[in-house]
Amino acid sequence: MSGVAPEAIALSLVLGVLLGLVFAAVEAVRALFSLGRIATAALDLLFALLAALSTFVLALAVARGSLRFFQAACEIIGFLCVELSLTHAVRRLLPRLVARLRRVSQRAGRRLKRVGKIFLRKKHPSKPESEKKRRFFGNKAKKNEKKT
Repeated sequence: MSGVAPEAIALSLVLGVLLGLVFAAVEAVRALFSLGRIATAALDLLFALLAALSTFVLALAVARGSLRFFQAACEIIGFLCVELSLTHAVRRLLPRLVARLRRVSQRAGRRLKRVGKIFLRKKHPSKPESEKKRRFFGNKAKKNEKKT
C-alpha cells in the first residue's frame, strides 16, 4: 500500500458510513409518510447529489481532486455495512412500528374524545315536562275513560 494514506482510507470509510446513515434516514422518511413515486424519485435524486458532492469534496481534500479507486471502494464498503445492517432493519421494522403507533394513537384519541365529551357535556337543568305534553297525555287518558 505504498502512497496510500491510512487517513484517506479511514475518511473514505467514515464517509461511506455517513452516507449509509443518511440513506437509512431517507428510507425512514419514505416509510413514515408513504410518499408517492415522484417524491421518492426526488428524494433519491437529492441523495445522489449529496453523495456525489461529498465524494468530490473528499477527493479534493484527500487526493488533490482525483478520485482514487481505494477511496470509492472504501466508501462503498462503508455504505454497504450500514445498508446491510441498519437500512434493512428500517425497511422491515419501521412499517410495523408505524402501524402500531397509529393504532395506539387512535386508541388514545378515542379515549381523549370520551374524556373531552364528559368535560364538555352541556349540563341542562332538569326541565319539567311542558304543559302541552302533560295536557296531551292527560287528554288521551280522559278520552279513553269517557269511551268506556
